[in-house]
Amino acid sequence: MPGLGDEEWRAHAELIGRVTIAWNHCVHQLLRVFRHLTGMPPDISAEVFLGQRSDQGQRMMLKRLATLVDIGEGPRADLGKLLKRLDEVGSNRNLATHTIFGLSLVDPETSGWSPRIAPALPPEHNRKLEADFVAQFQAAERDLREIYHDLETWLIHTPFPGRPWGLPALLGEPPPYFDPSPDEGSGDWPTGHEG
Repeated sequence: MPGLGDEEWRAHAELIGRVTIAWNHCVHQLLRVFRHLTGMPPDISAEVFLGQRSDQGQRMMLKRLATLVDIGEGPRADLGKLLKRLDEVGSNRNLATHTIFGLSLVDPETSGWSPRIAPALPPEHNRKLEADFVAQFQAAERDLREIYHDLETWLIHTPFPGRPWGLPALLGEPPPYFDPSPDEGSGDWPTGHEG
């Protein structure tokens, strides 16, 4: 027999999970944008991009990076708009994942018994949390899915940029190695990486 509030908790957990998964899909798209702009191999680009632990820091890094590479003004402006949309929906995502919720057994409007999920802290603690937080979080999930799609479209339609640093060294030959001391016994200067 299900316990009191089990159905309500299940529905709430599903809603929070959908928002979280939609957010993570967008972060993966941003990683793909980073790889697109830098030309780094997947494993290295993931280490660099995800090494920036803040979601906002990752978006700021992409915005700055887009100014350094030659993608054209149109794609740069479009990427800026997409990043701004993620900034805007990010507060609702944060509310979904970080708000403390509890089970209330009393309906505040009727004073009757009615289990429901409610914020555990007073409204002044989460001023951006709307009374109908379910609709608020459903809208955040929809917005995130649209942004995911729009990022995919951006990736498809944005050519690989000209990069002032050229191809990463890992994709081509290693740079020449120079040792300022002559080779032992030969008197010759090294001309390449020995290795």
